[in-house]
Amino acid sequence: EHSLTLYRKALIHLAFAEQWHEAIELLDAQPALKSAITQRFQLYLRVSHTAKSQDTNSATRLLKDFVKRTRTVSEENEQGEMVEISRVHYAEDDLDMLKTYPLEHPRPLPSDPFCGRVTAAINSLHQNRRRQKNTLDIRFNQLMQSDSPSINEVHLLAKEASKVRPVDGLMFLERAQNSAIFTELQIRKLRDVEKSMFSLNRKNIPNSSRRYLRNLSLAPLVIVDTNILVDALIDRIAEKLQLVSEASLDIRGQGSFHKVLLSKARDKKLQLWLPNVVQQELAGIVSGTDSLRSRFDDALVSPKLLESIFDQKTLRSLADDVLKDYNTWRPLNLELEDEAASPENTLAIEEFLSQSTEIYEEITAMKRTRGEPIRTVINGKDIYPEAPDRIIMGIALQLATQPLQELGTVLVATRDGDFTLVARAFEEQFGFGIAKNSRSLNAWTK
Repeated sequence: EHSLTLYRKALIHLAFAEQWHEAIELLDAQPALKSAITQRFQLYLRVSHTAKSQDTNSATRLLKDFVKRTRTVSEENEQGEMVEISRVHYAEDDLDMLKTYPLEHPRPLPSDPFCGRVTAAINSLHQNRRRQKNTLDIRFNQLMQSDSPSINEVHLLAKEASKVRPVDGLMFLERAQNSAIFTELQIRKLRDVEKSMFSLNRKNIPNSSRRYLRNLSLAPLVIVDTNILVDALIDRIAEKLQLVSEASLDIRGQGSFHKVLLSKARDKKLQLWLPNVVQQELAGIVSGTDSLRSRFDDALVSPKLLESIFDQKTLRSLADDVLKDYNTWRPLNLELEDEAASPENTLAIEEFLSQSTEIYEEITAMKRTRGEPIRTVINGKDIYPEAPDRIIMGIALQLATQPLQELGTVLVATRDGDFTLVARAFEEQFGFGIAKNSRSLNAWTK
């Protein structure tokens, strides 16, 4: 896990330094790394490297291949019979979204030569049939490159784009605020316009798209995994045992992430939610006290005090307090968790896991060094996450497709490598994020 994290960070630093050749060498030398970063980041690196090598046509072709799709259609043949044939088409909306890819990160990636090749690919596909979206994008770029663009012009263009697709209008406002062209007063006005436009269109903007709307400062919805709740419960047991020093907690491997989550929830900077599967897992851990008690084997505590705290009634009371504190949000749709378990979602998660086989082989091997983990068999391989984790993945997927009130990105707070090592892939494919510590959480909150 640590080596993959270091390799991923190295790739990001190489990208910021525009060391494309070195980045591609590292990517090709570490096959498992391809599962730990998104396909879009891999594309970004390869297109930038190829374009910088003066092979611009091949760089453009990489982009077109990335959005190439095959669909089956029914057509009448020469004999008058209906037959199914395969047609190749290009997902042009996906190509349009790639134009803002470097800006989607808290610290924007270098836009050249990647964005220039995206424009070339768009022009190649459109030829003489430019769509309205592309025309608006060209007008926005021309406006931003003019001598003195006005915020009123940006507003009018964003309003026009929002009539076609609300998130496009909001993205124009985001790009304008991130452009370093406008004064602080103008940026505040643009932010007010964006807030107003979002309020008018929020029912048509799923949470998966809201992760791009950084300047709105929407509160993330955080699904808290069981391992975070266990940290919180152990913390409260330690307090009861009067083991309150930070040093003692660090010795047992506890971090402060659970405290940060609770603090931000109390400050209304995010909302926390515990699906039934998480609540049931914590109840199961509490009912079998051995795993919890083993955490305090080396604690300098009187046996009598230890017995009193690990009484079932006391433990259940502490667990109930944790569940109450970490469950600040309630879904309006009471059937949400049942809908998340639909055959479509289940299949989507299984396909995602199968595409990440290399990294799950490494994760499983790592887990087996600490004992035999519970794994799921897919396509004959017993290396994939257990049922509760796959349920959480399905719930996060379902939530990301919804337009949830004034909430922003859907996140899963967890330390489990089954989530954290494919975090960017989850974000890219399903539109929800993973927060494994305070630093990664801060990237989603303002």
